[in-house]
Amino acid sequence: MSFNYAYQKPKIIAEIGCNHMGNFEIARELIALAKDCGADTAKFQKRDNKLLLTEEQFNSPHPVEENSYGNTYGEHRDFLEFDQKQHRELKSFCESIGIEYSTSVWDSNSARETSELNPRFIKIPSACNNNFELLEVLRDEYSGDVQISFGMTTHQEERAIVSYFEETDQANQRLIIFACTSGYPVPFESAALLEIRRLYDEYG
Repeated sequence: MSFNYAYQKPKIIAEIGCNHMGNFEIARELIALAKDCGADTAKFQKRDNKLLLTEEQFNSPHPVEENSYGNTYGEHRDFLEFDQKQHRELKSFCESIGIEYSTSVWDSNSARETSELNPRFIKIPSACNNNFELLEVLRDEYSGDVQISFGMTTHQEERAIVSYFEETDQANQRLIIFACTSGYPVPFESAALLEIRRLYDEYG
């Protein structure tokens, strides 16, 4: 059995994430490098660590002390964060050099702040797929595409997520789903590329 679809050039998303090490100028340099390498989108991450982490997690030491930018794991994560104003500046810089800006959001506060910047799409990290408070913000308070990769997610959970967007007739218009194997890096024999076909057959 073969796919019946017209070829479209793939979009390349440069995952900058937190590799800027909390340095705004490095973030700009990484955007420029992504553009020079032909990427279509430069994507960051945004977290509200006080909301995302428990008090114990926030105040615990980083598990790999030599990699930490703070005295606690929470301070380390905060050091790597840019505020909404800085993200707005990053988006403007992206637009000025002709590359798209986007962000993965890890909590409802970050989703709201990023929605106000109105990027074309916002990504939900696999680890947050079952955070329906986060899904609700992006479904009901944001008008762009919502991208979800189905790593760390059972088939039953996938169907619940898609159904949640179908409740407001937005699944076909705004929900972009990806097959994903959550391993870094993924061994070749575990890539599970047939998941692409399964998602295509099940959700079109």
